[in-house]
Amino acid sequence: MADAFILGGVRTPFARYGSSLSHIRTDDLLGMTMKGACERVGVELGEIEDVVAGCVNPAHEGMGDVGRWAALAAGFPDSVAGATINRFCGSSLSATINVSHAIKAGDLGVGIACGVESMSRSGWALMKGDAAFSPRGPVFMLDTMWAGAGGPPNPALLARNAYIGMIETAQNVADRYGLTREEIDAFALRSQRNAKAARDSGRLAKEIMPVTIAATRKTPEVVFSHDEFIRDDTTAESLAKLPAQPGTTQMTAANSTPLTDGASAIVIASGERAAELGVEPLARVVSSAVYGIDPLVMGLAPAWAIPLAIKRAGLTPDQVDVWEVHEAFSAQALGVLRELPNQLDGFVVPDEKLTPNGGAVAIGHPFGATGTRYVLTLATELRERNARYGVVGVCIGSGQGVALVLENPNAA
Repeated sequence: MADAFILGGVRTPFARYGSSLSHIRTDDLLGMTMKGACERVGVELGEIEDVVAGCVNPAHEGMGDVGRWAALAAGFPDSVAGATINRFCGSSLSATINVSHAIKAGDLGVGIACGVESMSRSGWALMKGDAAFSPRGPVFMLDTMWAGAGGPPNPALLARNAYIGMIETAQNVADRYGLTREEIDAFALRSQRNAKAARDSGRLAKEIMPVTIAATRKTPEVVFSHDEFIRDDTTAESLAKLPAQPGTTQMTAANSTPLTDGASAIVIASGERAAELGVEPLARVVSSAVYGIDPLVMGLAPAWAIPLAIKRAGLTPDQVDVWEVHEAFSAQALGVLRELPNQLDGFVVPDEKLTPNGGAVAIGHPFGATGTRYVLTLATELRERNARYGVVGVCIGSGQGVALVLENPNAA
């Protein structure tokens, strides 16, 4: 069986809802990022065989398959196939796994795993009635930013409260583990400080592709090159002053991920194709895992997916040098860290190995793009540290977790 290698990639800076990236079509945003990944790695567009994109809601601009349309819009040859998958926040991490599996099976030589989300451009869907060609027309409207273009609720799922809001699941996690507001805010502050240090040192710039924002009648052309959510002035005192969000007692705008626009893309190839292309691999895909739990505490699922991926890699937790644990909410990430020792025979993740460049609370969380952002961040960090193994775990709405283990093949 062939090995699958991450050759490299790029991501856009992550932008606030309604801000720097909001005027760029979703397919164009993804397409420029895919093209940028190829340019960064040094691979011709025509060498790509397939694209698998993660996206929760293509804002009606992807016509159901934003991966394929983005490739065509960006100038990839017609021969480059494309698909789009939706596993909510784990979509592009699942895309990475799918491309890697195809390479390991010998069905693919080189492909792109990527993801995009423009929460700014998500629209309203007019939902049909149950009868085909209903003369009544649309029955109700649905905000696709939250529902991922889903349909009417299923009564069986409503009965078990499976459609619970994500912020409420974070509160459930906080209640389960007895997390205090001070602990939750401290974790958010940690994320901000790590991200600020990574930005200021130039570490984040190594994975970011600046985006040129065209001039308008009112504004000049600008180059957008930094994530918009990193706050230099964040303090424990400023976090403590924020009110809790409705339906919660401890979740605030600052200890939760913000509404985000952005895209990310990585190039993955077999060892044979990487050698033919003359590209030195950045990381090897070792193993992966998915796991499902009760939707009421959806954020905890990485605490089971991560150990499963580590076990499948034939590793022990102490061999993992970098841990990228997704921060949908500070409380959710803390819950995962509290649960992991129960699943890892008491092993506690060392702080210096945990999300060293800040997590999604500080950097942003464009749903479909987060997974490949983490893979790129992890692969780059392993190279920066001359470290060997890393793991990423992402929680997913509806009660799922997905995890991936990477190896730096060049580690001393």
